[in-house]
Amino acid sequence: MLLCVFFQHTVGAQIAPGVQQSAAQTATVTGTVVRSDGTPVIGADVQLIGSAVLSTKSDAHGVFDFTGVPYGVYKIVAIVATLGMASRENLAVRGDITAVIQYVAQSNTSRLKEIARVSTRSSGASINVTPASIASISPSDYAFQGNTSWRELLDRIPGVTVGGYLEGGQNGAQAIPEGPFNPITISINGALPYETSVTLDGMPLANSSISVSSCVGSGVDLSYLPMSTFDTADVVRGPGADAPSIVDSIGGSFVLHAPGQVDHNQFELSVSNDPYGGIVSNARAKLRLGRLSATIAYGANNSPGPFGSQNVIPGFTSTPSMVNSQFVLNGGFAGFISNPNYLNSTYQIRDSLLYCCVSFGTAWTQHNGAIALSYAITPSITAQIFYTGSSSLMQQPGNEFSVDFTPAAGYSGSISPGASNRYIYVFGQGATIKQASSLLEEKLTAYLGRGVVRLAALQNNSFDQEFAPLEPTNGQYTLWGSATYCNNPPSCSSSTPAIFNGTTESLTFSPFDYDTESWTNNRDLLASYATQLGSRMSLGASYVTSYYNAPSWFRYPQINFGRSQSSAVSERTNEVRVHAGAEVSDRLSLDVSWYTAQGTYHVINPASPTTWTDSVFPYSAPRFGAVWHTSRDIAIRAAAGGGYALPPLNYLIGTNGAPSCGTYCAITLTNVNLTPERSFGFDLGTDIRFHHDTVLSLDFYHTNLYGQFFQATNLTGTYTGLPLYTTQYNNLAQSRFEGVNIDIRHDVSKGLYWHGALGLTRAYAVSVPAGFYDSPVTGPSSVNTYIVPGINFDGQFQSTVPYANGTAQLGYRWSPEKYVDLSPTYYGNNNSYFRPAFLEFDAHVGYSLTKNISLLATFRNITGIYGQNYQYISSDSIVGAPTVAGIPYALFGMPFGPRSLIVTAYFKY
Repeated sequence: MLLCVFFQHTVGAQIAPGVQQSAAQTATVTGTVVRSDGTPVIGADVQLIGSAVLSTKSDAHGVFDFTGVPYGVYKIVAIVATLGMASRENLAVRGDITAVIQYVAQSNTSRLKEIARVSTRSSGASINVTPASIASISPSDYAFQGNTSWRELLDRIPGVTVGGYLEGGQNGAQAIPEGPFNPITISINGALPYETSVTLDGMPLANSSISVSSCVGSGVDLSYLPMSTFDTADVVRGPGADAPSIVDSIGGSFVLHAPGQVDHNQFELSVSNDPYGGIVSNARAKLRLGRLSATIAYGANNSPGPFGSQNVIPGFTSTPSMVNSQFVLNGGFAGFISNPNYLNSTYQIRDSLLYCCVSFGTAWTQHNGAIALSYAITPSITAQIFYTGSSSLMQQPGNEFSVDFTPAAGYSGSISPGASNRYIYVFGQGATIKQASSLLEEKLTAYLGRGVVRLAALQNNSFDQEFAPLEPTNGQYTLWGSATYCNNPPSCSSSTPAIFNGTTESLTFSPFDYDTESWTNNRDLLASYATQLGSRMSLGASYVTSYYNAPSWFRYPQINFGRSQSSAVSERTNEVRVHAGAEVSDRLSLDVSWYTAQGTYHVINPASPTTWTDSVFPYSAPRFGAVWHTSRDIAIRAAAGGGYALPPLNYLIGTNGAPSCGTYCAITLTNVNLTPERSFGFDLGTDIRFHHDTVLSLDFYHTNLYGQFFQATNLTGTYTGLPLYTTQYNNLAQSRFEGVNIDIRHDVSKGLYWHGALGLTRAYAVSVPAGFYDSPVTGPSSVNTYIVPGINFDGQFQSTVPYANGTAQLGYRWSPEKYVDLSPTYYGNNNSYFRPAFLEFDAHVGYSLTKNISLLATFRNITGIYGQNYQYISSDSIVGAPTVAGIPYALFGMPFGPRSLIVTAYFKY
């Protein structure tokens, strides 16, 4: 028997360059089963077998439908008792499909018995038919268009912001826009990064780095994960009735998916420039070899950075130990910041040396790759392996600022005293920093009857190293300024002043190096089972255990000083999820999940540093969801349920010193008695397909958060007769997040296309614990919830801090590969760039030269807003904590990224 499947392939047009879709990476497959004369077949069994196992029966009109079908490659099976069974492999589901299964009249003359024909066509723009508010993206498509950062892709999603290190926006590495060392942590619906779950195929990810203060739990840094290796990812906003994990999912979940099976051979290559004149290249091969399918990817980014490599005059000049073999008593940096705003600061250099030239560089190299293998052991058992890794290397740049040079009397050199010149502070005189990661997933899937069993394991590692001499290397330098020679070391009872007017001298520096290294070890195991109970019900259960720790090492070799966070400091989570779903009627479906989770921390006991303590954080909560299809083109969605966030690991470790006293005494303590954050929230939304190619998504959400972590100072007693104030992490009483997300798009393979999206979120403290205002000086500190008294908190628990982000697009497409559009993006107040609200514009052009070769162009940041300021790009740079209540850092602002034209040559076969 032969089942002939005729595909009318959809053009697959996407709104360039965004690859963002309003619905999840799931599809609806609808169709009819008919006889050769068109008479409907009632009660036919129809199955889809692939990424999920779905089965249903045709109704009185011969109609069947599958909703929530994950994108992938499927086998379709039709069984009719009186007409026979037919099947077909490699049915690719990449969007909503309408199918017609028509049994044909039999002919005895045919050697091959053809019993049915199946024709499919696109159902048009997809609508979200899951209870949760979901936005889906294709990171690999975005990377192949010449993009290198997750930030801009995720920033375009309503209700989502992207920033850096959680506590204060600090970045211990670099903040060069578009650079690989920008920490990328995601915040959904106003929740902070540690309140946002990141999973790969349902298994929690965790990492840490120099960029996030070497502390697991402060949010997953996506900069370690190359975009080009992930075909799909879902941003689940709100509770999500069937979320893969409830741990750290106050605001929602970011769900990554490993590449799936391949239905046909395909080769892709793209080559682009980067904003600084570097080269970005990506290559990918998808192969189907019988039972084996493989996806192999490789990418590289070699960039000179904004300044390239050059020799500079360092602003912070160290005192050389010798000049021309004579011992120097003094002559190093002696100055201060004269401008309190710092961004445009002037450093005053008095009676000291300036020297040139110190090596300085902003170049980086980044390589990443991936391989995904899928092998069908039997028709019902599939084994899959996915590996991806990245490696980045650069020399750490510094700050550029003005210097007010004031040398001693007698100076007459070429650098004019008092003149404001441009100098660069090179941290560590050009430190070399490395960043690497590896992620390995192994998965076994077995289809047993109507059920599917999955067993999976994940090993996720990250590594950072920063090494640099804190002093310049010995050599010939040009000197300006003044110093003092020591005539009779070591007593130096006699000294001689020296003036340098731009002559070249031989300098010797005392060697002083440092080296920091940090690792993250993340291991997960998953077991799950899901089955169909009849044609309208499903039941599933899963168990996930996750372990991670982050040992670090830091040393100054010259003084034999080092410290290590023991590898025994660790966190483990265990989670059980039971899920049930039912199609109550042809229009109404319900989902319910029950989650039971427990987090366990193994940390040093702050009361006894030689012993260990285990902190256990249990939690259990349900989540509910419902979808009502008022028609084929309208879905009304609702989701509600609990959330759970564990404290970042660094909140439970640390050193407790003795109180410091003046008019009062103060001490900072580690609190191992924190309780986990708990939340209950709901999301109410709708998806409406107004036209074959036009979809509106609208969502309202509201989340109450109990026990949010907050570093506060409280009066706790007396010490030596003085008031004792204790600073430590505690739990707030109640906080709240609420807002609205709206997305409307019109996408066609030819003609005018457009898109608009807006997210509006506000977050505020509803109530705080007693003693919240007891700090003797400034009230509570604002490390975590970013509540700043007098700025965004009015003292009456009512001050709200709204944040808005939005994007739009208007373009025209002559064919799928020929288009032009203009795309503004809006960043509201409290954005992660710590700038006033601003609007940034991009333009995109695509032109196909041949069937297989296209040129793509992105004119980024057309107006150049906040893009040319490189005055502050090095250590301690502010990259912004993603939050709806951002710290008002008036002193700093992160460059958005330069005005640039990115041109990509794209080849696909």
